[in-house]
Amino acid sequence: MKNLFKLFFILLLTSCASMKSIELGEKATKAGAEVSQKALDIYSLLSQQVYIDKSQQDKVKVLTDPNPSEMVLPDTKVQDFSEQFASRTEAYRSLLNTYTAFTLLTDSKYGAKTREAVISLQESYNSIEKLPDLPSAVSSKLPEVAKMITQAIQVKRIKVHNEILFRLTSLYITLWEEDRKAWDRYIDGIYDHYLTGLNSVDPQKYNVKKISSASKEPYNDDSILILLYRLEKRDEIVRQKNDIKRQLDNFGKALMELNQIHIEMSKTKTDISGVINKLKTVDQLLKLE
Repeated sequence: MKNLFKLFFILLLTSCASMKSIELGEKATKAGAEVSQKALDIYSLLSQQVYIDKSQQDKVKVLTDPNPSEMVLPDTKVQDFSEQFASRTEAYRSLLNTYTAFTLLTDSKYGAKTREAVISLQESYNSIEKLPDLPSAVSSKLPEVAKMITQAIQVKRIKVHNEILFRLTSLYITLWEEDRKAWDRYIDGIYDHYLTGLNSVDPQKYNVKKISSASKEPYNDDSILILLYRLEKRDEIVRQKNDIKRQLDNFGKALMELNQIHIEMSKTKTDISGVINKLKTVDQLLKLE
Protein backbone atom coordinates (compact mmCIF):
# COMPACT_ATOMS: atom_id res chain seq x y z
CA MET A 1 0.00 0.00 0.00
CA LYS A 2 2.87 2.33 0.86
CA ASN A 3 4.61 1.61 -2.44
CA LEU A 4 1.33 2.13 -4.30
CA PHE A 5 0.96 5.54 -2.68
CA LYS A 6 4.51 6.46 -3.72
CA LEU A 7 3.78 5.41 -7.29
CA PHE A 8 0.59 7.45 -7.32
CA PHE A 9 2.46 10.47 -5.96
CA ILE A 10 5.18 10.15 -8.63
CA LEU A 11 2.57 9.87 -11.38
CA LEU A 12 0.77 12.91 -10.00
CA LEU A 13 3.97 14.97 -9.99
CA THR A 14 4.80 13.84 -13.53
CA SER A 15 1.32 14.77 -14.70
CA CYS A 16 1.53 18.21 -13.07
CA ALA A 17 4.94 18.84 -14.61
CA SER A 18 3.61 17.81 -18.02
CA MET A 19 0.61 20.13 -17.69
CA LYS A 20 2.92 22.93 -16.56
CA SER A 21 5.12 22.40 -19.61
CA ILE A 22 2.07 22.59 -21.90
CA GLU A 23 0.96 25.78 -20.18
CA LEU A 24 4.44 27.30 -20.49
CA GLY A 25 4.56 26.28 -24.15
CA GLU A 26 1.37 28.19 -24.79
CA LYS A 27 2.71 31.22 -22.93
CA ALA A 28 6.00 31.04 -24.84
CA THR A 29 4.25 31.09 -28.22
CA LYS A 30 2.02 33.94 -27.03
CA ALA A 31 5.15 35.85 -25.98
CA GLY A 32 6.62 35.12 -29.41
CA ALA A 33 3.57 36.64 -31.07
CA GLU A 34 3.85 39.74 -28.88
CA VAL A 35 7.56 40.14 -29.62
CA SER A 36 6.83 39.78 -33.34
CA GLN A 37 4.12 42.43 -33.12
CA LYS A 38 6.55 44.71 -31.30
CA ALA A 39 8.97 44.27 -34.20
CA LEU A 40 6.26 45.44 -36.59
CA ASP A 41 5.71 48.49 -34.36
CA ILE A 42 9.46 49.17 -34.32
CA TYR A 43 9.73 49.09 -38.11
CA SER A 44 6.66 51.29 -38.41
CA LEU A 45 8.42 53.78 -36.11
CA LEU A 46 11.61 53.59 -38.16
CA SER A 47 9.66 54.04 -41.40
CA GLN A 48 8.17 57.30 -40.08
CA GLN A 49 11.64 58.77 -39.61
CA VAL A 50 12.09 59.51 -43.32
CA TYR A 51 9.20 61.99 -43.17
CA ILE A 52 10.47 63.50 -39.93
CA ASP A 53 13.96 63.82 -41.43
CA LYS A 54 12.68 65.55 -44.56
CA SER A 55 10.48 67.95 -42.58
CA GLN A 56 13.35 68.87 -40.25
CA GLN A 57 15.88 69.40 -43.03
CA ASP A 58 13.42 71.53 -45.01
CA LYS A 59 12.83 73.62 -41.91
CA VAL A 60 16.56 74.13 -41.32
CA LYS A 61 17.03 75.26 -44.92
CA VAL A 62 14.32 77.89 -44.48
CA LEU A 63 15.73 79.08 -41.16
CA THR A 64 19.31 79.31 -42.39
CA ASP A 65 18.67 80.84 -45.81
CA PRO A 66 20.20 84.36 -45.92
CA ASN A 67 17.33 85.59 -48.09
CA PRO A 68 14.20 83.51 -47.31
CA SER A 69 11.86 85.95 -49.06
CA GLU A 70 13.31 84.85 -52.41
CA MET A 71 14.08 81.20 -51.75
CA VAL A 72 12.31 78.34 -53.50
CA LEU A 73 10.29 76.07 -51.24
CA PRO A 74 12.79 73.37 -50.14
CA ASP A 75 12.28 69.76 -51.10
CA THR A 76 15.17 67.89 -49.46
CA LYS A 77 16.06 64.41 -50.66
CA VAL A 78 16.87 62.34 -47.59
CA GLN A 79 18.27 58.88 -46.97
CA ASP A 80 15.50 56.36 -47.55
CA PHE A 81 15.48 52.84 -46.08
CA SER A 82 11.89 52.11 -47.15
CA GLU A 83 12.89 49.00 -49.13
CA GLN A 84 14.84 47.55 -46.21
CA PHE A 85 12.08 48.41 -43.75
CA ALA A 86 9.43 46.83 -45.98
CA SER A 87 11.35 43.55 -46.37
CA ARG A 88 12.00 43.29 -42.65
CA THR A 89 8.40 44.15 -41.85
CA GLU A 90 7.37 41.24 -44.08
CA ALA A 91 9.87 38.96 -42.30
CA TYR A 92 8.49 39.78 -38.87
CA ARG A 93 4.92 39.51 -40.12
CA SER A 94 5.79 35.97 -41.20
CA LEU A 95 7.26 35.32 -37.75
CA LEU A 96 4.05 36.62 -36.18
CA ASN A 97 2.05 34.23 -38.37
CA THR A 98 4.31 31.39 -37.25
CA TYR A 99 3.68 32.10 -33.59
CA THR A 100 -0.03 32.55 -34.20
CA ALA A 101 -0.11 29.08 -35.77
CA PHE A 102 1.91 27.56 -32.94
CA THR A 103 -0.35 29.19 -30.36
CA LEU A 104 -3.12 26.89 -31.60
CA LEU A 105 -1.08 23.81 -30.80
CA THR A 106 -1.92 21.84 -27.70
CA ASP A 107 -1.37 18.14 -27.15
CA SER A 108 -4.93 17.26 -28.15
CA LYS A 109 -4.82 19.35 -31.32
CA TYR A 110 -1.21 18.73 -32.24
CA GLY A 111 -1.79 16.48 -35.23
CA ALA A 112 -4.52 18.65 -36.74
CA LYS A 113 -2.59 21.92 -36.54
CA THR A 114 0.97 20.81 -37.17
CA ARG A 115 0.84 21.27 -40.94
CA GLU A 116 -0.43 24.84 -40.56
CA ALA A 117 2.37 25.62 -38.11
CA VAL A 118 5.03 24.10 -40.35
CA ILE A 119 3.81 26.08 -43.37
CA SER A 120 4.01 29.31 -41.34
CA LEU A 121 7.43 28.28 -40.10
CA GLN A 122 8.65 27.74 -43.67
CA GLU A 123 7.24 31.12 -44.76
CA SER A 124 9.04 32.85 -41.91
CA TYR A 125 12.31 31.21 -42.95
CA ASN A 126 11.69 32.12 -46.62
CA SER A 127 11.07 35.77 -45.76
CA ILE A 128 14.57 36.01 -44.26
CA GLU A 129 16.24 34.01 -47.01
CA LYS A 130 14.78 36.35 -49.67
CA LEU A 131 16.01 39.58 -48.07
CA PRO A 132 17.88 41.50 -50.82
CA ASP A 133 20.58 42.75 -48.46
CA LEU A 134 20.95 39.74 -46.17
CA PRO A 135 24.07 40.03 -43.94
CA SER A 136 26.57 37.17 -44.30
CA ALA A 137 26.29 36.49 -40.57
CA VAL A 138 22.66 35.52 -41.18
CA SER A 139 23.05 33.67 -44.47
CA SER A 140 25.71 31.38 -42.98
CA LYS A 141 23.16 30.07 -40.47
CA LEU A 142 20.40 29.37 -43.00
CA PRO A 143 21.36 25.80 -44.04
CA GLU A 144 21.16 24.46 -40.48
CA VAL A 145 17.71 25.92 -39.91
CA ALA A 146 16.51 24.83 -43.35
CA LYS A 147 17.53 21.24 -42.58
CA MET A 148 15.50 21.17 -39.36
CA ILE A 149 12.42 22.61 -41.07
CA THR A 150 12.73 20.10 -43.92
CA GLN A 151 12.88 17.23 -41.44
CA ALA A 152 9.80 18.59 -39.64
CA ILE A 153 7.87 18.74 -42.92
CA GLN A 154 8.94 15.24 -43.93
CA VAL A 155 7.56 13.66 -40.77
CA LYS A 156 4.47 15.94 -40.96
CA ARG A 157 4.79 16.95 -37.33
CA ILE A 158 7.10 18.91 -35.04
CA LYS A 159 8.40 17.04 -32.02
CA VAL A 160 10.96 19.66 -31.12
CA HIS A 161 9.20 22.86 -32.13
CA ASN A 162 10.89 24.87 -29.38
CA GLU A 163 14.30 23.89 -30.69
CA ILE A 164 13.27 24.94 -34.19
CA LEU A 165 11.83 28.22 -32.88
CA PHE A 166 15.08 28.73 -30.99
CA ARG A 167 17.09 28.39 -34.20
CA LEU A 168 14.65 30.53 -36.15
CA THR A 169 14.71 33.33 -33.57
CA SER A 170 18.51 33.03 -33.55
CA LEU A 171 18.43 34.05 -37.22
CA TYR A 172 16.24 37.03 -36.37
CA ILE A 173 18.60 38.01 -33.54
CA THR A 174 21.61 37.92 -35.86
CA LEU A 175 19.71 39.95 -38.45
CA TRP A 176 18.65 42.47 -35.79
CA GLU A 177 22.15 42.85 -34.39
CA GLU A 178 23.57 43.43 -37.87
CA ASP A 179 20.81 45.89 -38.78
CA ARG A 180 20.93 47.70 -35.46
CA LYS A 181 24.26 49.30 -36.32
CA ALA A 182 22.71 50.87 -39.43
CA TRP A 183 19.55 51.97 -37.61
CA ASP A 184 21.63 53.66 -34.89
CA ARG A 185 23.61 55.58 -37.50
CA TYR A 186 20.37 56.48 -39.26
CA ILE A 187 18.69 57.81 -36.11
CA ASP A 188 21.84 59.66 -35.00
CA GLY A 189 22.13 61.25 -38.42
CA ILE A 190 18.54 62.48 -38.43
CA TYR A 191 18.48 64.10 -35.01
CA ASP A 192 22.13 65.22 -34.80
CA HIS A 193 21.85 66.88 -38.21
CA TYR A 194 18.68 68.67 -37.11
CA LEU A 195 20.31 69.84 -33.89
CA THR A 196 23.37 71.16 -35.73
CA GLY A 197 21.12 72.95 -38.21
CA LEU A 198 19.07 74.69 -35.53
CA ASN A 199 22.21 75.82 -33.73
CA SER A 200 23.41 77.48 -36.94
CA VAL A 201 20.37 79.77 -37.20
CA ASP A 202 21.36 83.45 -37.05
CA PRO A 203 20.52 84.79 -33.54
CA GLN A 204 19.08 87.91 -35.22
CA LYS A 205 16.22 85.79 -36.55
CA TYR A 206 14.92 84.92 -33.10
CA ASN A 207 11.98 86.79 -31.60
CA VAL A 208 13.43 87.27 -28.14
CA LYS A 209 10.18 88.69 -26.76
CA LYS A 210 8.37 85.44 -27.56
CA ILE A 211 11.19 83.42 -26.04
CA SER A 212 11.06 85.55 -22.90
CA SER A 213 7.27 85.32 -22.55
CA ALA A 214 7.38 81.52 -22.84
CA SER A 215 10.37 81.13 -20.54
CA LYS A 216 10.30 80.76 -16.77
CA GLU A 217 13.91 81.84 -16.47
CA PRO A 218 14.50 85.21 -14.67
CA TYR A 219 16.83 86.72 -17.28
CA ASN A 220 16.46 89.65 -19.65
CA ASP A 221 19.72 89.38 -21.58
CA ASP A 222 18.86 88.51 -25.21
CA SER A 223 21.92 86.34 -25.77
CA ILE A 224 21.28 84.33 -22.62
CA LEU A 225 17.62 83.81 -23.49
CA ILE A 226 18.53 82.58 -26.97
CA LEU A 227 21.15 80.20 -25.60
CA LEU A 228 18.72 78.86 -22.99
CA TYR A 229 16.14 78.34 -25.74
CA ARG A 230 18.71 76.43 -27.77
CA LEU A 231 19.55 74.31 -24.74
CA GLU A 232 15.88 73.51 -24.31
CA LYS A 233 15.53 72.50 -27.97
CA ARG A 234 18.73 70.45 -27.74
CA ASP A 235 17.42 68.49 -24.76
CA GLU A 236 14.11 67.93 -26.53
CA ILE A 237 15.80 66.59 -29.67
CA VAL A 238 18.22 64.38 -27.71
CA ARG A 239 15.30 63.03 -25.69
CA GLN A 240 13.40 62.14 -28.89
CA LYS A 241 16.46 60.36 -30.27
CA ASN A 242 17.11 58.46 -27.05
CA ASP A 243 13.45 57.44 -26.74
CA ILE A 244 13.64 55.77 -30.15
CA LYS A 245 16.92 54.04 -29.31
CA ARG A 246 15.51 52.84 -26.00
CA GLN A 247 12.63 51.19 -27.82
CA LEU A 248 15.12 49.49 -30.13
CA ASP A 249 17.11 48.33 -27.09
CA ASN A 250 14.07 46.90 -25.34
CA PHE A 251 12.92 45.06 -28.42
CA GLY A 252 16.37 43.51 -28.92
CA LYS A 253 16.43 42.37 -25.29
CA ALA A 254 12.92 40.91 -25.56
CA LEU A 255 13.89 38.98 -28.69
CA MET A 256 16.95 37.61 -26.90
CA GLU A 257 14.89 36.54 -23.88
CA LEU A 258 12.37 34.83 -26.16
CA ASN A 259 15.20 32.95 -27.83
CA GLN A 260 16.46 31.74 -24.45
CA ILE A 261 12.95 30.64 -23.47
CA HIS A 262 12.82 28.38 -26.53
CA ILE A 263 16.18 26.77 -25.87
CA GLU A 264 15.20 26.10 -22.26
CA MET A 265 11.83 24.67 -23.32
CA SER A 266 13.57 22.35 -25.78
CA LYS A 267 15.59 20.66 -23.02
CA THR A 268 14.61 17.27 -21.65
CA LYS A 269 14.43 18.79 -18.18
CA THR A 270 13.11 22.35 -18.38
CA ASP A 271 13.90 24.92 -15.71
CA ILE A 272 10.28 25.92 -15.21
CA SER A 273 10.98 28.77 -12.77
CA GLY A 274 13.63 30.11 -15.14
CA VAL A 275 11.18 30.12 -18.05
CA ILE A 276 8.54 31.85 -15.94
CA ASN A 277 11.01 34.58 -14.98
CA LYS A 278 12.04 35.08 -18.60
CA LEU A 279 8.40 35.32 -19.68
CA LYS A 280 7.91 38.04 -17.07
CA THR A 281 11.00 39.85 -18.36
CA VAL A 282 9.69 39.75 -21.94
CA ASP A 283 6.36 41.14 -20.79
CA GLN A 284 8.06 43.97 -18.88
CA LEU A 285 10.34 44.87 -21.79
CA LEU A 286 7.45 45.05 -24.22
CA LYS A 287 5.55 47.41 -21.92
CA LEU A 288 8.44 49.86 -21.65
CA GLU A 289 8.36 52.93 -23.90
